[in-house]
Amino acid sequence: MDSGIKVAVVGLGFGASWVATYLDHPAVAEVAICDPDADLRARVAERHGIEAAFESYDDLLRTGRYDAAHLLTPIPLHVEQTLAALDAGVHCACAIPMAMSIADLERVVAAQDTSSAVYMLMETAVYSNSALYVRDLAESGALGELQFLRCAHYQNMEGWPDYWKDLPPMYYSTHALGPVLAVAGRPAASVQCLGSGRLPDDLLGDYDSPSPVQTALVRLEDSPVVCEVTRCLFQMTRGFQERFDVYGDRMAFEWPQIDGEDPVVFRVESGPLPPGRRSRPTSVERATLPDFADRVPEELRGHIRGGTAGNFRPHMVHEFVSAVLDRRFPAIDARVAANWTAVGICAHESTMNDGASVPIPTFGA
Repeated sequence: MDSGIKVAVVGLGFGASWVATYLDHPAVAEVAICDPDADLRARVAERHGIEAAFESYDDLLRTGRYDAAHLLTPIPLHVEQTLAALDAGVHCACAIPMAMSIADLERVVAAQDTSSAVYMLMETAVYSNSALYVRDLAESGALGELQFLRCAHYQNMEGWPDYWKDLPPMYYSTHALGPVLAVAGRPAASVQCLGSGRLPDDLLGDYDSPSPVQTALVRLEDSPVVCEVTRCLFQMTRGFQERFDVYGDRMAFEWPQIDGEDPVVFRVESGPLPPGRRSRPTSVERATLPDFADRVPEELRGHIRGGTAGNFRPHMVHEFVSAVLDRRFPAIDARVAANWTAVGICAHESTMNDGASVPIPTFGA
């Protein structure tokens, strides 16, 4: 791989938007595409000047030509396609969710343990400008001691493919949960969850999940901090938003109420309580977020966008490619990904048991 790695982008519905970033990465020598839709394949190949375009994922792997695959395929395909890549020694980046059962999470972790390749969950929200900004605050100590985490993902998904019908909302919760767990730097230990609302009959499907909304309380490992997470899939009057709030004892960050606005930062005066006051003065300001362009190669800086949620593609591509070249696990490797994903699976189990606390599996050493 001295001259660069060869990467295949698999699934062009969402995957087409990643192709240019891979092409521009200085350590990527070649990009192939794969999708069963011939017209979509042809359009993407023509737009980017790509010669290697596959209809079949199995055929792509059989070539033995590609060092890495980025899976952006429908949810039901993720596990088997991930295992096929790792079994073939092909580094695997995969869109969320990692899997939809604890058993399948364990299969992927075991496959990473025995493969010469690495796995990365491509959780986009963890690489948003806001997430990078708050992680810097936490690592610098500016937040002080963490006290509480809150996050949510609101998205009404009527009209999406049928496999979304009555999907337990928390099965697809890492866009909310990932950033705050990354800030906390600790895995989830247990979860309690309740469903809210009622799905109409035309949105019922194969999962026997009656609630369009689920809200959970997540306990962190070896920590007094609790995270509240809400996921809405249907039937709630709210525009799309993936958001999180982080509260320390010195500083707090809150996502804006309306996307396009700047987030809010609160700071409390340190030191003894002033005489005659019942609480320390707290300042409030809108935060202008940096774009973090200096953290990616110069060739990728044209892909950087501003705002709270922008930015993730160049950072994620660079992290995945760097992990492959450095022969290390990515930041969101199989064990981290399994923990984050298991929260949603265990949260639904809790929902169906009237909010009982459910422990999160540890997924080995």
